[in-house]
Amino acid sequence: MQKWLEFVDKHSPEGLLKRWADNDYRGWYLGDWASPKGVDQTAEASIDLVNNCFIAVCFDRMQKIAGVLGKPNDAQGYLQKKNQLQKLIHKRFFDPSKNSYATGTQIDLCYRMLAGIVPSEFTGEVTKTLLNEIENNRDGHFACGLVGIPVFTEWAVKNKAVELMYSLLKKRGYPGYLYMIDHGATTTWEHWDGIRSRIHNCYNGVGSWFYQAFGGIRPVEDVPAYQRVLIQPQIPSGVTWAKTFKETPYG
Repeated sequence: MQKWLEFVDKHSPEGLLKRWADNDYRGWYLGDWASPKGVDQTAEASIDLVNNCFIAVCFDRMQKIAGVLGKPNDAQGYLQKKNQLQKLIHKRFFDPSKNSYATGTQIDLCYRMLAGIVPSEFTGEVTKTLLNEIENNRDGHFACGLVGIPVFTEWAVKNKAVELMYSLLKKRGYPGYLYMIDHGATTTWEHWDGIRSRIHNCYNGVGSWFYQAFGGIRPVEDVPAYQRVLIQPQIPSGVTWAKTFKETPYG
């Protein structure tokens, strides 16, 4: 992780990560990917925003790792880098006239909140923008790709958006999980419309929602994985029971 962040620093003019050189095989500076039709996954603003949010999350993880390892100076250094990057991201990508970030897609909005980019005074309005994007612009469907699904899922769990997530999962038609099932899928596809591979791992990130929200099983982030566990079920309307387990190094 330290080597990775050193690489990131070399490609972060003025403090924000920018596109690095492609290799002979392909380009690997991606934002969201395999998103549904109508979402421009190649938009530069969205790609830069998603990647910089990921780096902010990396700094947060490194701060917590340093704390667990008893390295307070390292933890403080990563905290400072995280705070600085969060402010730069907000300044560069926030549109106050729309209470939106970058291109205003689902991942552009929920990743900002998940990564701690949105100042508290704007959180409510940005959340309203996200809900409008889902309910009105996308007719209640997911509109993110294989990167966006686990990001959206984590945001939904942490913000207890259980009714919203349940409604998205139950939505029929393209794009959605029931669309796959209604068209014969027994595994998740590479793309929402079923082109290319039909046995792919792209959209399985949503699975964490079932044991973290339904089952309420979540790790406590400031200790090594699952040494301590938070049990906090989130039950959507219409669900009467759930049987959930999660295998961990501690049982």
